[in-house]
Amino acid sequence: RLNREMGITIILITHYMDEAAQADRVIVMDKGEVCIDAPPENVFTDREKLREMGLDVPQVTELMYLLKKKGFPVDDKIISADACTKELLRVLKEESK
Repeated sequence: RLNREMGITIILITHYMDEAAQADRVIVMDKGEVCIDAPPENVFTDREKLREMGLDVPQVTELMYLLKKKGFPVDDKIISADACTKELLRVLKEESK
């Protein structure tokens, strides 16, 4: 909100991927070098690359990944709890037909 309304940039340094998923832009660094610079939706789709750097994905992204791996028809690119809830409700509704 500070950025949108007042043009103030906030830099948050975190290892909590659920926090990073809420940002407008995520910069991933490894050994002092920028490895990824993209919107969170793009950053967290490359699960394996993040794991190689010792990072994880948001919990809801991991849940969707595991459900997809088990054969459920879910979107495994989800990074927010709200989107996860909507996706799970969509799948449950489809399954009940």
